[in-house]
Amino acid sequence: MIFDVNCYLGTWPFSLVPEMSADQLAKQLARAGVDAAAVSPLAAVFQPEPMPANRALFAALRGKRRFVPLPVVNPALANWKEQLEECAAAPGVRAVRLYPNYHDYRLTRRTLRPFVDALEHHRLRLVITARIEDERHRYFALRIKGVPVADLAAFLKANPGTVPLVTGLSVNEAPQLAAVCENFLADISYQENVELAAMLRGKLSTSRLMFGSLAPLVSVAAQTGKLSAPDFSAAERRRIAFTNAARFFSIPHADRR
Repeated sequence: MIFDVNCYLGTWPFSLVPEMSADQLAKQLARAGVDAAAVSPLAAVFQPEPMPANRALFAALRGKRRFVPLPVVNPALANWKEQLEECAAAPGVRAVRLYPNYHDYRLTRRTLRPFVDALEHHRLRLVITARIEDERHRYFALRIKGVPVADLAAFLKANPGTVPLVTGLSVNEAPQLAAVCENFLADISYQENVELAAMLRGKLSTSRLMFGSLAPLVSVAAQTGKLSAPDFSAAERRRIAFTNAARFFSIPHADRR
């Protein structure tokens, strides 16, 4: 079993990848051996308010058992409580995603404390997006950098009871953050080093790593190939591919697969 914690519906304005339906995305993932996925709306990145994109996501994924909706909340907006309440009430939602750099706020802002409290009230997990695309490949006028490790560390230290999934960390950033904080999980979508297992072992154990593909923006088959790294044991591959994500997203019978 492979569960993808980092894929999307919609289009990216700086990519030639065409928009695809939920069924088309499911087929693309299945061809690469991915069985299920948490899906977020790309449209929420650039829209002034994320709920229209979230509602479109909920409609597109209705009845799609392979997908877990992962909506976006913008805590920098005055209506973040209403956003969160609507997302929490939507069928299948177990977590929400933040885009701090794209939505122009820092993880050190004070309003995030009540936001974290509200997450706990709604029993929702948190996904923080460090980056969507490699800064070296972005459109030249889009001057947005990845979320700084220092900001992530400050947030984690200020909220020690919160254990978010941080997607998009590079192979250097993940160990840097792990050196100062233990209360986070990470995906491997941007950990491209061919010695991935050797570099992360001892700094960020495989019990804290999950598979993420960035589909449909990149080749899913290339991403699943990382699970074949010779330094991973069969048990470590299972944890990264499915078990850790199944526990995070409360997928039934996670311990049996």
